Amino acid sequence: MINKTIAHSAATGSGASGYMRGSDVVPLYHRIYVILLQKLTDGSYPVGQSLPSEDELAVSFNVSRVTIRKAMERLEHEGRIVRQRGRGTFPLVQHASAQEHENRFMRSQISLAQKTNIVLLDYTFTKLPAPWQSQFGVKADQDVLRITRIRFDARSPISKTICYLPQEFAAYLPRETISSLPISASLTEAGIPLSRFKEHITAVLADSETAQQLEVDVGSALLMMTRWIEDDSGRTVELLQALYRPDRYEYRVEYQGKDQKGGADWKAMITDNHS
Repeated sequence: MINKTIAHSAATGSGASGYMRGSDVVPLYHRIYVILLQKLTDGSYPVGQSLPSEDELAVSFNVSRVTIRKAMERLEHEGRIVRQRGRGTFPLVQHASAQEHENRFMRSQISLAQKTNIVLLDYTFTKLPAPWQSQFGVKADQDVLRITRIRFDARSPISKTICYLPQEFAAYLPRETISSLPISASLTEAGIPLSRFKEHITAVLADSETAQQLEVDVGSALLMMTRWIEDDSGRTVELLQALYRPDRYEYRVEYQGKDQKGGADWKAMITDNHS
């Protein structure tokens, strides 16, 4: 049985120690901006409630108030927050037409993620499985960042996901910022362009470890989805392998005629069907 109390700390933690180990390639204020944006997006900072003060954030992140102010100024410029003299800083409601949510594929992922929580099982640097090394563009001796999560709601576990990323992306995704949102959404928020999505879906049987994590019998049928995501240059920036309980997850694609605008409409759904 999953200890669901772990999920909250994995989703909302803001410890400065892991954060400060991020790569110096990314400016410090930008890394703080990404963390604050993540918290605004996943609901850690609810609309109607004030954010911590600049002094409190500076202490929390162990940085100067000037660095915090620079990150906050960017959030204000983007219309994410509003500062009210004498009252504090408050999140602003983001409309569905906002640029970062225009992609229907991404919107569906975010919608699903906001209905669930996660347990972070693994955040480590490791070698990529050999069959994927050439397609991912790494050598056998190169490390990648691996993030493993269990997604669940109030009823049961839904999926197990293993995400591989270039190791330098740890600067954009410190361990304490990992929340219920898709990793791809976090990359988009960090300014990494995602241009091409490739998916492969098949069926597999649950091994003993996955069966325990997803609370199913060993040998139960699972949906396995492998997703490759590339940036504008064609570089693979994320490889995701997800295992879903078929009684809790539905994958749906609807196509429009060639003369109609909009193309395919992608949707992933949590179901309540009993197997």
